[in-house]
Amino acid sequence: MRRLNMIGLSLVLLAAGVDAAELRFSLVRTGQTLSSGEFAWRDGGWVQPPPINHIAVLIEHQGRRLLFGTGLGRQIDAQLDSEIPWREKRYGAVQPVRDQLDRDGLVIDRVVLGCARWQYASGLADFAEVTVLASPEGINYAHNATPPAVLPAQFAHGVKWHPLRFERRWFYGFQESLDLVGDERLVLVKLPGHGALGLFLTLDDGRRFFFRGDAAVSENEPKPLPIEVEQMQDSQLQAQLGFYPHWIE
Repeated sequence: MRRLNMIGLSLVLLAAGVDAAELRFSLVRTGQTLSSGEFAWRDGGWVQPPPINHIAVLIEHQGRRLLFGTGLGRQIDAQLDSEIPWREKRYGAVQPVRDQLDRDGLVIDRVVLGCARWQYASGLADFAEVTVLASPEGINYAHNATPPAVLPAQFAHGVKWHPLRFERRWFYGFQESLDLVGDERLVLVKLPGHGALGLFLTLDDGRRFFFRGDAAVSENEPKPLPIEVEQMQDSQLQAQLGFYPHWIE
């Protein structure tokens, strides 16, 4: 009954007749936003904030490949120039996800858009043929928000939207969640605000990781996650795990 309540996502994401495969993921770094030079007071001293990695998460599970977020895409400069030409581009060299995966012959089955803001949605145009899963609130935000938060140019190619139907089911304090394939290995939760999503990903050995679709943390969110859940917005932790083509499994 639960799978019927998932609007057919088991049919969307599962290959018929394929046994469950090991789950693994890779952090695809598409670029870095360099530090603004402003120092912060931490642990009794002034420190310079580390660069921000623009990450897309490549996931392989049950014979399919899923991309959570897209990072900076092939058209990021043109997208910014068309909407907010005055904005300083502080990111370095861009390596779009599509270019990195094409070199290795990897094909994406679905994209989950964790956030419609420009730094997360830039690469959607590079996967114009791929269905994009998102919350109804996130789709509405993509259609109605204005620059500089959202850039209409990033959606002008015509996104193949697939709205997700969440359940009133608590998961780590989040009120609404969706078990994508019915095995609790990939669980999406709604983040407070503009339809952004978080992803809990559990490996075969039980290690659990949390990826935020949006970097902003709301005061309406649940209490901090338990220590056994690795929160992947930290750039130092990302560097420790390594970037594509390295896999975590």
